Amino acid sequence: MNLSSKSLSYILLTVLLAASISSIAQVREPVPQKLDIQMIQKKYGLDPESSLISRLTTTPDDVMAIFREAGMAPTEHQMTKEELRIVSDAIAVLPPLHQRVLKRHLKSISFVDNMPNTAITAPITKDEPTKLFHIAFRAGILHQTISEWVTEKEKTCYNKDDSTFSISIQAGLMSALTYVLLHEGTHVVDGSLGLLNTDTIAGRPVADRFRADFSKNIWGDIRTHIWSFPDSLVVKSIFRPGGRRFELSEAERVYQGLSQAPFVSLYGSASWHEDLAELLTVYHLTQMCGQPFQVIVKKNETEIFRYDPASSMAVRRRFAGLERFYRKTG
Repeated sequence: MNLSSKSLSYILLTVLLAASISSIAQVREPVPQKLDIQMIQKKYGLDPESSLISRLTTTPDDVMAIFREAGMAPTEHQMTKEELRIVSDAIAVLPPLHQRVLKRHLKSISFVDNMPNTAITAPITKDEPTKLFHIAFRAGILHQTISEWVTEKEKTCYNKDDSTFSISIQAGLMSALTYVLLHEGTHVVDGSLGLLNTDTIAGRPVADRFRADFSKNIWGDIRTHIWSFPDSLVVKSIFRPGGRRFELSEAERVYQGLSQAPFVSLYGSASWHEDLAELLTVYHLTQMCGQPFQVIVKKNETEIFRYDPASSMAVRRRFAGLERFYRKTG
């Protein structure tokens, strides 16, 4: 593997992140958790009353080690006043459940230069019954719009040797950090509350209601689809085991297949953790923030296909299940 390749490094850290989220989501907070979480917060120096913006800090050594072991040379980013404003604006947009859970479980955040992927969410607690997290972001996204960043990410799914076809995503002019913080924040909520794992009661595995409803007829487990994909390229993307990069000439078929699936993006098909993070993010941006989210395929500069996941019935049927994220309490 050529670890100096930006795209391959992106895939490497995507796998590391998926493994991390898979691991942390297997442990659910015990029912009598108030004292437990207060002890752990105190142990790790987290003040749950502090603002999220005040938790900007340097990146933990073990997170930086991941990049260095992959042959990278990341450095801490020095934030400007304008960049701090962008971070504050992105935090303010988060749904109510994100606001509450991140206050209790997000120990710190940081921004890194020369980082090959967009973000990584890592647990800073080890064998504790309650999890606390750090999120490291690539600083470059502070100066991109959602449209610019998500188009750049989508293009990593394709080979670039065909000038006849092109793809882009219209997703508005909000900061790319808004999208990425929604996505990574959902991982923190998922990992902290155990949304997509199995409860254990009296030693017996009992399906969690949220997980059962979210995965019904779609996921058998973290990476196994139940949903039928007849002659679809969706399950063959680089985000899936054994997947590949598509040719740009295949893009119309790819998104025709995606438009028949319950996923808002190709990345959402990678695992049920990524599915939840992508679904919540696109839902929040389109339904709560009034932003567009449309994939556009062109041939010789002429549009030949457009996919709007927020208008897809297969996707919209899942929106009701996100109500939990918008309750004012609980």
